[in-house]
Amino acid sequence: MKKYFLLIVFVLLFDQLSKFFMQDISLPLFSLFSLQYAENTGAAFSLFQGYNFVLILISLFALIFIFSQFKAHPFSLSLIAGGLLGNLLDRIFLGHVRDFISAGAFPIFNIADSAVTVGVFLLVFVLLREGLCRKLQ
Repeated sequence: MKKYFLLIVFVLLFDQLSKFFMQDISLPLFSLFSLQYAENTGAAFSLFQGYNFVLILISLFALIFIFSQFKAHPFSLSLIAGGLLGNLLDRIFLGHVRDFISAGAFPIFNIADSAVTVGVFLLVFVLLREGLCRKLQ
């Protein structure tokens, strides 16, 4: 279990350090990929702008749920928890989330968003696979 908590800390630190170093940067790298600092007071896709307190509460409830289910799927939930904590710290201390990765038509995002997305996809994959295996037995 210790290695999964280290993964949470790694994701959190990597997210916060990357946000710190990417502040006020605008750097085109490829035709559809650039580093471009932005501040988001909403959730994914800039939904719910200005509802910072509500988003903090939702994040706290999500963390409680994640840790209540942690033993069942520790790797994917570690990625989700680390990302959630990274954005939660921004919301609490800055009032917004710092984003800096711009990739084509996607909204600008950060390392925490990426960790949450990968964690959710892994969790869905595992849950679907487990469900399929049960049906085949």
